[in-house]
Amino acid sequence: MRNMKYLTIFLLVTSAVAVIAKDLPEFLHVCKRNDPNINECIKASVEHLRPYLVKGVPEYQIPSIEPLLLRELVAAEGGGLKLSAKDVNAYGASDFSVTKMNADMGTFTYLLDVFLPHLSIDGQYEIDGKVLLLPITGSGRLTGNFTDCLGAVKFTAETETMNGVEYFRVREFNLKITVGKGVLRLDNLFGGDKVIGDVVNNAINNNFDAFIKELMPIVERALGTAFRDIGQNIVNQFTYDQLFPLD
Repeated sequence: MRNMKYLTIFLLVTSAVAVIAKDLPEFLHVCKRNDPNINECIKASVEHLRPYLVKGVPEYQIPSIEPLLLRELVAAEGGGLKLSAKDVNAYGASDFSVTKMNADMGTFTYLLDVFLPHLSIDGQYEIDGKVLLLPITGSGRLTGNFTDCLGAVKFTAETETMNGVEYFRVREFNLKITVGKGVLRLDNLFGGDKVIGDVVNNAINNNFDAFIKELMPIVERALGTAFRDIGQNIVNQFTYDQLFPLD
């Protein structure tokens, strides 16, 4: 029995060492933490990872982001408007390009500018309040198509030591999106009254910039949470030295 106990402990320890020492997968291109061109290196690494996000990599707990499912109920409230959305599918999130990268390895602060040529959403909504001084109420299907989207990403990280080994942890992830053009559709407004519903939808799209200020914060928070979780799932499996070696 004692020998079996020691054998079990030995297997657990060697398994842990094997996980720490495992080779990095092909989809991860590492950058040396002291690289004078680290901004370009990280930018290239993100671009290299992007195609893998389309299908996902299940063995590394990386889900597909086409579509990106935003399960959590998110809500925004302001100016007398209550708006919530759930079970939202976002399409086009993988078709991004990094246009600018600024990494501070001393403070673990990373700033990225990204371009999304097209982003669409499809989900369920509930709304009650006023839009452009018009009373509006309803629940049903929400669809939206947005083009020429610019995203400003800021995320911070930290290192955590476990059993003498340092790991990289994503701490905060913030995303702001500016939409070039867009079209929204709220089905089943006013209990399905098509005439009034069409009037309100037309008013929304004729004043798209004003309405998107109410909607976009909930999209930003949901997308930010999803990308933070995906990023954390990736880096959790490797040590800091593996991800950002000294030489």
